[in-house]
Amino acid sequence: MSYRIKTHGRVGPELQRVTDEEISAAQAGLRALDRADAGEAIHEARKHFKKLHALVQLLREPLGAKCVREEQAFYRDASRAFHRLRDAQAQAAAFDRLTGRFFEKRRPLIVLAVRRILAAGEQRSRRSLKKNSTCDKVLAGLGEARKRVAGWELRDFHWKDLCAALRRSYRHARAAWRQACSEPKPRFLHDWRRRTKELYCHLCLAHSAAPDFLDELTGELDVLGEFLGDDHDLVGLHKLIERHSPQLPAGQARDALREMLALRRSELLEAAFDLAGRIFTESPGEFIQALEKRRDEHRQHRKKERRVAERLGALG
Repeated sequence: MSYRIKTHGRVGPELQRVTDEEISAAQAGLRALDRADAGEAIHEARKHFKKLHALVQLLREPLGAKCVREEQAFYRDASRAFHRLRDAQAQAAAFDRLTGRFFEKRRPLIVLAVRRILAAGEQRSRRSLKKNSTCDKVLAGLGEARKRVAGWELRDFHWKDLCAALRRSYRHARAAWRQACSEPKPRFLHDWRRRTKELYCHLCLAHSAAPDFLDELTGELDVLGEFLGDDHDLVGLHKLIERHSPQLPAGQARDALREMLALRRSELLEAAFDLAGRIFTESPGEFIQALEKRRDEHRQHRKKERRVAERLGALG
């Protein structure tokens, strides 16, 4: 299974196919939750939910704004149902990377205290998921979502419609980047991260239109998303430390920990803004023109390959 579509002919049915496959994959992952590592299974399921949320955004015109909002709300809520456990794990991993960089062997008491708080939070999240039968509820919703997808009418959604949606996605990501440049506050950085991941998903879907061009671009967007995701985890860590400050050693140790977080965030954001400055140089119109040009070049190249193959076959 691949999160990609054929970009010639009727694009709509291809998007419908991928939507159904992503729902099916999310269902399979959640059903296997008892037989797999819960954290990893939930992480994979949430990735499917985010892909589905992004995919539905492309279909605003054929499905209608109201339908798209309702579908996206479902996938957003499904992802949020598991976010406490995933956030606890992501923050623990981020904290281990951060402290491992500054302390090769012996960990200070404040580091051990924060690690205990993170571990306790993860255990509470696991118990809550089981107690509330969260997995069963989400699975029931996914079954209904799959029925809705089967009824979508997308036969008239073509490449030109996809281009219009991609242009909108690029414009939103570029605008979010500019807003974050002006005000690098957590809420604007979070919106930029969300729009970046959405654009990444959209361009992964369209990969077959211009593989070489989109391989490079999606690779850069993926790295940018990682920078912003790591920063997001550190913001969450900072909030957790402040919330549990009475349980942590005070004075210089706590100040040093805050300084470590701030230093790493500064590095991540500098790298993110530098990379984004190269990604978002073009206007939305210029970006789509470049994509269409690369698509035409790729199609011409494929035609030449087929002609050569036919000639060799005839000789053979």
